[in-house]
Amino acid sequence: MKSLVVYYSRTGTTKTAGEAIAKELGADCEEIIDLKKRTGLRPIRWLIAGKDARRRNLTNIRTQKKPENYSMIIIGTPIWGGKMTPAVRTYLTNHNLDGKKVGFFCTAGGSNIGKALEEMKELVHKSVVIGNLSICASEIKSGSYREKVKSFVENLSRSP
Repeated sequence: MKSLVVYYSRTGTTKTAGEAIAKELGADCEEIIDLKKRTGLRPIRWLIAGKDARRRNLTNIRTQKKPENYSMIIIGTPIWGGKMTPAVRTYLTNHNLDGKKVGFFCTAGGSNIGKALEEMKELVHKSVVIGNLSICASEIKSGSYREKVKSFVENLSRSP
């Protein structure tokens, strides 16, 4: 089964998780590039990013790999304001994943991951959702996320 791990990461936390999942799964890996500049003074960029996520805004993105060439797609996002990022929302909106096996992973500094995962599932309602994983930023920093990734990939591999 040909697999793709695709993720958006502004600070590198979600990238670390995505690359670990791809390596463990033996999958292709791609970072979603948000073409909107999301840098600047920390409190301001944080507020603007959270506002865009809460408003369910779309953004302009760049990717190269075509998900239609894969049978399983694992999609990752950090949580901003309790929501998925605009880049991942755009990816899910722009790509037809009907009938594909789809998994999700989220990284967060706190909680509110469950609602974001539910919203992601709604955007791919004609796909077969085969699993999800949530990782706290502190788990990335400590390295303890590796066991969660391994278990997540084992569960994905067992899915029909």
